[in-house]
Amino acid sequence: MPSIPDHIDLTVLPFISTAFASIEAIQSSVIAANNTNNASATRIDTHVHLVPDWYRALVPVTGGNPTPEWDVQSHLQFMADNGIRHSFASVSSPGSGAYPGDETKSVALARILNEWSAALVKTYPDRFSFFAVVPLPYVQAAITEVDYALSHLGAAGVICLTNHEGFYLGNPTFTPFFDFLNSRNSSREVIFVHPNEPHLHQNHTLTSANPTPYPPGAIEFYFETARTFMDLTVSQTLVNFTKLRYAVAHVGGSFPSVIDRFMRNYPALDASSTEIYKSRAGPTYNHQVQGLLAYGVPASQLIFGSDWPYGPPLSYLDSLAAVVDAPFLSPEEREGILGGNAGVLFGA
Repeated sequence: MPSIPDHIDLTVLPFISTAFASIEAIQSSVIAANNTNNASATRIDTHVHLVPDWYRALVPVTGGNPTPEWDVQSHLQFMADNGIRHSFASVSSPGSGAYPGDETKSVALARILNEWSAALVKTYPDRFSFFAVVPLPYVQAAITEVDYALSHLGAAGVICLTNHEGFYLGNPTFTPFFDFLNSRNSSREVIFVHPNEPHLHQNHTLTSANPTPYPPGAIEFYFETARTFMDLTVSQTLVNFTKLRYAVAHVGGSFPSVIDRFMRNYPALDASSTEIYKSRAGPTYNHQVQGLLAYGVPASQLIFGSDWPYGPPLSYLDSLAAVVDAPFLSPEEREGILGGNAGVLFGA
């Protein structure tokens, strides 16, 4: 077994041998990019997910729905079919939270997921970048992991879930984590905020807080985004850590629809100067985006995301067509959403 920095014990994961074998397989069997005609592609997809087979076995259900299968050949073909030049990839919820309450396993899972993602990016550098998994709510471990992933593995940013084991991102215990990111010797740090299932702590037990009989991925994910951005606002995280840039899934979820009413209660905490980019992933167009524009969100802060492979099978072409055919976007705005804005966000 390879030597792992930071004294992380990966042997606590029962599938670790399989995970290492899959990393070796990625590195040893390159699927030639020439196998997929991508020469003329210009689009940048900022919201796609990686699903190693061993992670899917660990997390067979995501957001109340079966976790989809994934393989690199299918992903490259999807990119070629849709004119996508580059994808910024992450591991979807629950990520390292697959072991709630177990810091040792959560830390180990975050590390092997990041090593696996980095191996994919190293093998296909022109096609993929990745957001690092962070083992929150274990703050010191999360700082160690994000430092390793950004400094040594070349992560493009980090993925934070709307809640980590029931703790939302504005929780004061997370302040050192945001402070660390904000203080890094970098002109920008990108945080991709992705919904997680809602949870509550009851009698020292983490329990599901989904209030409806419907899968949380169908409804609650959108409200989760609103909850965590309300929390980030009230905690002053958005205004205190000014070097951080946020990429928000699903065009901001339900947060834009309540922001006016919400901010009347906290006018001094207006974070409108914070750079928050809204990714349209899944079937979230055209009315949602028109609503954002009506709120004064510039089209330059809208970015494209497909949600591959978690989106409904028929949604990908329809969602992309909604961007391409949107009558309220100028050609320049459309070009920015499909690639240029992401280049600004990531400094590419």
